[in-house]
Amino acid sequence: MAIKTRVLALTILLAFVASPAIVSVQAHTASSFTVLIQEDGFSQDNPLIIQNDSVIWYNVDNQSNLTHRIVYDSDGDGLYNGTFDWDSGELSYDCERDENNTKLDENCTINFIVTMDMNWTVGNYTYQDLRSDGSVVNATIQLMADNGTHVEANVPSIGSEFGVINDDRDTTTSTESEDDELTPEKMLLYVGLFTGISSGLLLGILIARKSGEGEPLDASQEAKSEGE
Repeated sequence: MAIKTRVLALTILLAFVASPAIVSVQAHTASSFTVLIQEDGFSQDNPLIIQNDSVIWYNVDNQSNLTHRIVYDSDGDGLYNGTFDWDSGELSYDCERDENNTKLDENCTINFIVTMDMNWTVGNYTYQDLRSDGSVVNATIQLMADNGTHVEANVPSIGSEFGVINDDRDTTTSTESEDDELTPEKMLLYVGLFTGISSGLLLGILIARKSGEGEPLDASQEAKSEGE
């Protein structure tokens, strides 16, 4: 009986010790990376992203009075209309609006988004900025494999390869993530903490109970003790 109790206590102790290691493993969360289109090129000309991440280009070139067109020719036919081609159309620095903040030209856009989902293979993707003055600026996206459980974070669903997003200008160059939502990672952390605390309490109860148990005397030993 004592051996079984010790084995059970050891098992619970190992579970308690392993809990922090288990909850520390977190899945990759889909992120958005901002690239600014500037007069002298891109703010990032070689971003490194993971499958299911997004890249958002913003035209912030207010000096050259040029429009910019972000294109990628996957099939090499020069048309930019293939399944995996990109074509942002002409990106302006600003879109004129009326007193109700409605764009006067509904085709005017200042940004462009590409989501490189699991349909995109790992590798380097070289794209171009076709400027309205006839010049071309080249850049590359490095795409790495997503080898873990992927949690979408406010990005287009898988299958949505590219498109124009709203015109609210956001020139933040850091990674965007949803930290306030109850994500699977946080749920896993809570479960792990609960398991660890429960294991510790149970182990303490078992040790206390075991230490409080004495070895009872049998009847012959008790009589002998009384006779002495």
